[in-house]
Amino acid sequence: MKLSLLYFFKRFLPFSIILILTHFFVLHFSLKNYSFFYSIYTIYLFHIVTTAIVCLILIYLNKIFPEKVGFSFMALSVLKMLVTVLFLVPLIRIDKVQKLPDIIAFFVPYFFFLTFELTFIIKLLNEIKEK
Repeated sequence: MKLSLLYFFKRFLPFSIILILTHFFVLHFSLKNYSFFYSIYTIYLFHIVTTAIVCLILIYLNKIFPEKVGFSFMALSVLKMLVTVLFLVPLIRIDKVQKLPDIIAFFVPYFFFLTFELTFIIKLLNEIKEK
C-alpha cells in the first residue's frame, strides 16, 4: 500500500469533519451559555492546519529520506507542541477565572488529532519496513 496525498486526505477530511461536528454538538448542548476564548472553529482550524502540515511533510520526507521519517516525526511533534504553547499563551495570560472549559475544548481535539498522526506515522513506518 503506497501512502499518498490522496490516501491521507481520504482519511483526514472525514475524520476532521466528524470530529468538529461532534464537538460542536456536544458543546452546544452542554455549555450553551459559556463564552469560549477561542471559537471551536479557530481551535479546529489550528488542529487541522498543524496536523496536515506534519503529515504532508512526513509524506514528502518518506519519498526522499524514508529512513529518517521516524526521527522527523519526533522533531515535528516537538515543534507542534511549541506552536501549541504559543497558540495558548493569550488564553493563559487572560484574567478569566474559569479557564478549564477552554483548556478541555482545546486539548480533547488535540489528542484526537495526535492519535490520527500516530496511526498515520505507524502505517508510514510499516510501509518503509516492508520495502
